Amino acid sequence: MIDVVLVGKKISALRKENKLTQDDLASKLFVTRQNVSKWEVGTTFPSLDTLVELTKIFNVSIEELLCLEEDIVINDDDIFVGHNRLFIINSIIDGSIKVDVPSVLYQMSPVERMMILRAIKENKLQVEMEELYPKLTSSEQKYLNNMEVAIYDFKKGNK
Repeated sequence: MIDVVLVGKKISALRKENKLTQDDLASKLFVTRQNVSKWEVGTTFPSLDTLVELTKIFNVSIEELLCLEEDIVINDDDIFVGHNRLFIINSIIDGSIKVDVPSVLYQMSPVERMMILRAIKENKLQVEMEELYPKLTSSEQKYLNNMEVAIYDFKKGNK
């Protein structure tokens, strides 16, 4: 998955390195300045044709433009800062980003939490259940209780 926020930062940096304004770049690509601005902040993403044109304008590879070879730096205090939220959640699930899920769960929205719990339930993501379980809402605990793995009953101290 591509982190649209990182790509936007890359487009902005390359534009500035090439001493282009957003208007200049928009003119070269036959788009509006607002399109360029939206790409740079990561709210939208350029079309494939536009990406190809950007590689030509900036004289970079598609891999460099899409930040495919860059290491993803995660701040434990805010795992989403500077990144697309869906990119981070999917990267945690596929294992390309390592975080201590129980300690960062509070940073996630209810939908993101359910994505993580579904991955756990489907054995796509391994976590320390003893640490995670107390941090879940009662409905999240019920969701995981349907798993075919041992879940600790913390009230009784049983497995």
